[in-house]
Amino acid sequence: MDKASFFILNIILNSFLAFFTVALIIESVIFLFKIRQGRVAAVLRMVPLLKLPLDICLYDFSKWSYVHGINPFYSEEGTRTLSAMIGLSTRITDWLYLPVNTGIQLSLPGGLTFTIADLIGYLISPILLKTLAGLFIIITLCIVARRLFLYYLSLATLRSLATSSQLSCKKVQNSALSSYIKKSEVKILTSPTLSGSPFVVGLISSAIYISTHLSNNLSEKEYEAILAHEMEHVRYRDGLVRLTLDIIKTVFWWIPTKWLRKRIEEGQEVGCDFKCYTYGIDATDLAAAVCKSAKYSANIPVPIFAHQLAKHTILKRINLLIQPPSMRFKKIRFALSCFAFGIAFLLFLGKFWIF
Repeated sequence: MDKASFFILNIILNSFLAFFTVALIIESVIFLFKIRQGRVAAVLRMVPLLKLPLDICLYDFSKWSYVHGINPFYSEEGTRTLSAMIGLSTRITDWLYLPVNTGIQLSLPGGLTFTIADLIGYLISPILLKTLAGLFIIITLCIVARRLFLYYLSLATLRSLATSSQLSCKKVQNSALSSYIKKSEVKILTSPTLSGSPFVVGLISSAIYISTHLSNNLSEKEYEAILAHEMEHVRYRDGLVRLTLDIIKTVFWWIPTKWLRKRIEEGQEVGCDFKCYTYGIDATDLAAAVCKSAKYSANIPVPIFAHQLAKHTILKRINLLIQPPSMRFKKIRFALSCFAFGIAFLLFLGKFWIF
């Protein structure tokens, strides 16, 4: 039986199982540790997605039972075991000098491992397995090519938008915000042809785009609130993060990640809202600016390089701004967040359902 086809089947099924296993654990940690929606929750929720490409590097072919010609179906009864463990070492943890790791694996005597995908693969005829593997490769290449074409169209749209944009004439009176904008060398651009909510573009040098119509309808404080929010996106490189997650989503197209990416983007938005207070921005000004932005973004097609929040997410942001969460037990929350990051790190390096 073709080894490559068997491995492709493993990637398809094991990635699916590992993604939902890690996502379930992360959501449980967020719930049990009462980590509120925001930047910390967004980073934690990135782990299942970022782990998808890492898992391909964690496969250990020397322990794969298929390579040794051992069919788990023919193993003696009682020799097949399912292990959920803490303390399993991998090449990455050894390289990082970390003695602790996590994992869920199916194993055989002699330190060999097998997967659920292996069991399914042995039940499929070799010809059908090769056909499915070939179709999977073709579909993946088509989806990646289509996404690359969309990236190309987005860049062309940006170049066209740049030619019709001009530097904003509005002065930023907020000294802290003005200082950070100058330090970051971020351009504030407006365009009469632009519709929708403001957004940031640029992976190295950034620019904030805002429609002329929206800019003219924002008060001075609302305008500064919008800029403060977008500058936090610049600070945390959210554009690069979203591009990375979008690439992972494209390559691992068979895994339903949309629901998780929405939660991550919601956390990024809420996190940026909360950080606006460092510039002295009033929450009511930001809430009003978000409402106006949503109003002018209604029924506007969303370009691939921008992000548009759903209506229910905007309402949640407004509620959090008007009624911010209590700052009681701040030290306890910080300790729980650190503990949650520790668990997430172990999950990130763990081997779930792979050989």
